[in-house]
Amino acid sequence: MDFFNGFYQQPRRSGLVGFLFTALFGAIVGGVLVAFIVLRFVIPGLAPVPSDTNSIPGNMPDIPYTERDLPEYQNTAIVRSAERVVPAVVGITNKGMVYDMWHGRSLLQERATGSGVIIEANGFIVTNNHVIEGAAEIWVTLGDGEEYQAELVGADPTTDLAVIKVNKEGLPAAQFGNSDDIVVGEAAIAIGNPLGLDFSQTVTVGYISAKKRAITINEYTFNFIQTDAAINDGNSGGALVNLNGEVVGINTAKIKISGVEGMGFAIPANTVKSISQELITSGRIKRPWLGVYSGGDVDETLAEQLQLPVNYGVLVQEVLADSPASLAGITRGDVIIKMAGKQIKTFNELRNVIYEQKMDTPVEIVVVRDGKEVSTTVTLTELPEGSG
Repeated sequence: MDFFNGFYQQPRRSGLVGFLFTALFGAIVGGVLVAFIVLRFVIPGLAPVPSDTNSIPGNMPDIPYTERDLPEYQNTAIVRSAERVVPAVVGITNKGMVYDMWHGRSLLQERATGSGVIIEANGFIVTNNHVIEGAAEIWVTLGDGEEYQAELVGADPTTDLAVIKVNKEGLPAAQFGNSDDIVVGEAAIAIGNPLGLDFSQTVTVGYISAKKRAITINEYTFNFIQTDAAINDGNSGGALVNLNGEVVGINTAKIKISGVEGMGFAIPANTVKSISQELITSGRIKRPWLGVYSGGDVDETLAEQLQLPVNYGVLVQEVLADSPASLAGITRGDVIIKMAGKQIKTFNELRNVIYEQKMDTPVEIVVVRDGKEVSTTVTLTELPEGSG
């Protein structure tokens, strides 16, 4: 027998009573099943929608404006610092004579724009030298839009700082802090005019990335504050501010390399204060000088070639006539290894030590000559104008 036929049975005949009983039983079971489905699945889905629309996602209620929404409750330190310094940040326009090919003559036109910081209420403003360099006219735009022509008080290309002045009293002057007190990782606020005066007094926020970042520009080594606060073209001469509302640096440059972001630099406030005050007083910076040209920094290779007992120092290539070095007996071929008690390894270190000294004050200098250390005393004088 096959699979199906082996389990097939003929139906039995039943009477009327059996039929009624079966129908009743089926009706009861079916009613119970329907009731269960309705109670379990249908009724919960028909629950009334809450009348409070505030509980519906995406339909949030209006939140009343309170005094906690005022600036002093929002990023308190940053807001207050910005409010304190922003009025002291101005726009600077460098105007020069530019040849107009259409008119066939030179016209006074805008050459560049930058930023500046008011340092005295009677109109003195500090900025970068490269912002005002070569200008036929310098114009200053205050935060309220007022414009004033400025005069150049003095400039120092060595530190890329300049001081200008407008004929205006009662200006909001910024307060400078001690840049030696800043720490890596603390918040920093950059204020300036990126991309021109249309974006005047822009505020960006970041951190102090490094305190003393040595960078060589045009044979001069500068010690900059490094920050990741956004600094763009036009920010030069603007303020780098701490959370106390003190200017800790003057923004001056950023690294412009594809793929590099967040590397801006500022001149430390302590340098700005000393340079700007001397510019206001004298119109220029008086620096001491030694009067030598370097023949290179001594390393192991040069030390071996010259058979020197040291592998560091500055080889003297030339000594200028009647210079402090000449009067002290320093000669060509000497290797300067120490000055004012500080070890000298490179020409940049020598330059920095020289700038730290007072003029007309004797200072000890040690050189290597003919394989022996020789000590002498040099009296530094003022660097002649026009000398590097």
